[in-house]
Amino acid sequence: MTPAYFGNDAAQLTLHKELLEKLALTSATASPVVSLARIEQQGYARFDAVYIPGGHAPMQDLLKSPALGRLLADFHQRNKTTALVCHGPIALLSTLPDAAGFVAKLETGAMPAMPKWIYSGYQMTVISNQEEEQAKPLLGGGEMKFYPQTALQRAGARFSSNATPWMGHVVVDRELITGQNPASALEVGQRLVERLK
Repeated sequence: MTPAYFGNDAAQLTLHKELLEKLALTSATASPVVSLARIEQQGYARFDAVYIPGGHAPMQDLLKSPALGRLLADFHQRNKTTALVCHGPIALLSTLPDAAGFVAKLETGAMPAMPKWIYSGYQMTVISNQEEEQAKPLLGGGEMKFYPQTALQRAGARFSSNATPWMGHVVVDRELITGQNPASALEVGQRLVERLK
């Protein structure tokens, strides 16, 4: 982690690291993979819900993480609440039998065959293709290898979108709570808290 993620405020970065240490899920220097391994060692039964935030990070590693795939599959089987927002729902691909192969095909522009997927037929949302197109100028010339909406639909999700780009939109289907964009984060959090009461 660098202070850039905290508005270049080193004090905020320090507070974040201290919070992670208090939670005892990871150390300040550990990667998310280590954190997931630690959770796996402790046993999933200790946890009532999982929340995956947005940003581009889920597009880099969470979508094909075997450790996350095992956690999400366990939560799915036990009907435990899984909440995801913005780019976060792409992490659901980690539960595919060959998540890495599916993602590799998407990255080359190929359309992989529709796989068997535990979330097939679920209604969900994720940052839309339209919103991704509108956000392109913010990438400073960079490009997404593929869009999350297209990937989740290809895997078997039933995509639901807001009527106006960048307005909040939340979808609840069985144990999943998904929010389309940053404007959806508050409602996703509220729905998650309601489920945990």
